[in-house]
Amino acid sequence: MKTYTFLDLVKTATLRKRTFTMLFIWFATSFSYYGLALNLQGFKVNIYLLMVLFGLVDYPAKLAGLLTAYYIGRRAAQMAALLLAGFTSVALIFIAEDMAILRASLAVFGKGFLGCAFNIVYLLTGELFPTVMRQTSIGAGSTMARVGAMLAPLVIHSGDIYPLLPQIVYAVVCLSAGLAALMLPETRNTNLPDTVDDLQKKKGRKAQQMKNQSVLDERESSTSF
Repeated sequence: MKTYTFLDLVKTATLRKRTFTMLFIWFATSFSYYGLALNLQGFKVNIYLLMVLFGLVDYPAKLAGLLTAYYIGRRAAQMAALLLAGFTSVALIFIAEDMAILRASLAVFGKGFLGCAFNIVYLLTGELFPTVMRQTSIGAGSTMARVGAMLAPLVIHSGDIYPLLPQIVYAVVCLSAGLAALMLPETRNTNLPDTVDDLQKKKGRKAQQMKNQSVLDERESSTSF
């Protein structure tokens, strides 16, 4: 039985697109998540209370993520969670530091959205790649998440240069990842590929269906005139 490595994730154009997009989403989710979680002192409220709220918000957020992915689709749920977290980071840039309660509340919501995104990215990654390399893809994504977690505290220190810089970086990365999710196909209610050949055939069938639909639309358009 063949052993699949990371190199197999970038062998074809379809796999490369999915791999690099998912790696960026993993990185951005973890980077922004730990950027918020490790900056408790920056919100000028009781850090112990904020720590409790940060922990509690994960439970409803993760449940909401699973329900959203089930009902509206994995890609849409992933994109929505990251964009909402990014907009929360943007809002924190413009709210004055003396409005500590509002800033802390937004931070709790932002962490909740990122917790939601974390749950969905596991599900989406497992469904985007063929069975033979599913664990490899999740392992690669998890590695990128660790890289994001390591870099997040370093960005916090960039606040010594410009106080708003960390929040700007987190917002840009998060919003970019949310938009990057548009490049991924929807996997809800679809047959998952078992091999790379299955993935290529599935893509070919989808392209043919789109071509046939385009021909039908042209015929209907010409008939109407």
